[in-house]
Amino acid sequence: MIPFPILRVIAYAIAAIVATLSLATVAPQFLDFEDAESVLLFGVVIGIINSFLKPVIQTLTLPISCLTLGLFSAVVNIALFYVGALVTPGMDVNWWGAIFGSLLTSIASGLMFAVVDE
Repeated sequence: MIPFPILRVIAYAIAAIVATLSLATVAPQFLDFEDAESVLLFGVVIGIINSFLKPVIQTLTLPISCLTLGLFSAVVNIALFYVGALVTPGMDVNWWGAIFGSLLTSIASGLMFAVVDE
């Protein structure tokens, strides 16, 4: 049996890969990548960021998130997607790409976690 944190990294990686490929197909001006390896590496980077770094950042920004009724968590998602693209070589994302990419990644990971009961 695979440990739970590794399953989360894999699920977020798959969601990020699906979101990246669909966004690059629909709106290539928002997101661009060099090759398939950079997309796979980006998926792994986003998986690691969402599994380990995102809970810490959301805990630290909990007061701001409460004041904005949870809307600040969207800002955290967008910023982490953008940082993940900056860290990954071969990925080029602008802010609109980060907004739509984080939205698509959240939807895809939410659907996967709804199907695979945690």
